[in-house]
Amino acid sequence: MYRFVEMSIGFKSVFILMIVLFVQCQTNHQIHPHILSNIPIESTFENDTEIDQIIKPYADQLDSVMNQVIGYCPTFIEKQKPSSALGNMMSDAVLYASKKAGHTIDYCVLNYGGIRSTLDSGFITLGETYELMPFENQITILRISSDIAQELQDHIIKKGGEPLSKGFQSLQYHTKSYYHIAVNDYMANGGDGYQFLSKASKRWDINIKIRDGIIDYIKNHNPLPLDFNERKL
Repeated sequence: MYRFVEMSIGFKSVFILMIVLFVQCQTNHQIHPHILSNIPIESTFENDTEIDQIIKPYADQLDSVMNQVIGYCPTFIEKQKPSSALGNMMSDAVLYASKKAGHTIDYCVLNYGGIRSTLDSGFITLGETYELMPFENQITILRISSDIAQELQDHIIKKGGEPLSKGFQSLQYHTKSYYHIAVNDYMANGGDGYQFLSKASKRWDINIKIRDGIIDYIKNHNPLPLDFNERKL
């Protein structure tokens, strides 16, 4: 369940500032810069009831959205190396979203560090998918040569494993002159040591967020199918 009240004080402070600025803009107040000294926030910090009242309608609306149930997970899953049911599900979800959008994909590879939470057993809420994938990364499709596929294989082995979709075994054989792979745009841009992906002969940014692909997959696969088989190269 999405828990607004458990947000960190730092994030909540930013959220409060955004709401205050929004209210000021809506009421046509003029905003003037004013430099203040830093105010330390201690563990004994108490909420301002006036500010809480301003936030409450927005918090209630956010909770009503984030607490929507979108699926069911049979058991608790978490990320692990060389592979995990959670990583398998997420990469399968991106593969599913890419194919659903009309693209021919051989396999999907995601980065282990991009998974930021776990999934509990039971009903899956929309808020949990935001905890799982809090970033705004989008799905990118690359056309890579068999040489780049070899570099990709070597890099995944060096990293001790990455989330791999169904069809990843084709990496081991290089029976084709080129492959179409789905990754996130962070990896396609060279993040997490994937600089060699910039040598891809073609790139398609399909304007589907990784998180949205996962949400759609969960909604269309209920209960959530889990593959606990180890996927490694």
